[in-house]
Amino acid sequence: MMEEKTAMEFRAPSGYPAFFYLLLLAWTAGSLPLVYRKFQTGMFFGSQWLYAGMVAFVYVFTWFWSLGIFYRISLDSEGMLTMKSIRRELQVSVKQVSRVEGSRLPNSFGFIKMKLPGESGYIFCLRKTDELEAVLQGIKRLNPMLIRLNI
Repeated sequence: MMEEKTAMEFRAPSGYPAFFYLLLLAWTAGSLPLVYRKFQTGMFFGSQWLYAGMVAFVYVFTWFWSLGIFYRISLDSEGMLTMKSIRRELQVSVKQVSRVEGSRLPNSFGFIKMKLPGESGYIFCLRKTDELEAVLQGIKRLNPMLIRLNI
């Protein structure tokens, strides 16, 4: 099968997602022993399993959501947007993107949020670059109804 020709692509600098996931790993590794100690001392009353389930849910959901943050976004000449994360690859038509929101921090530091049908996709963004601007302009050109905020 031949690979599609990509017209525009933005890839977050590899150090930024790596730093984010290392920070998340440090948070998990640092907080789990503290939570475990609370369970050992009987700090939680009643059903320990209920509290353990709630704490486990927070950890699992945090990791599940974080592994879904996109580090690469590309726009092909046919108007298909491909977003890649560690957990998945998502392909949507540009027409399905209704809103793009930048970070409230200066120079788009943090994440860019894209509103898609039934979900929102987040993209790692260390700073606004020419590649990112080209992809966003391409999306806006192909979807004039797109709302852009803070970018």
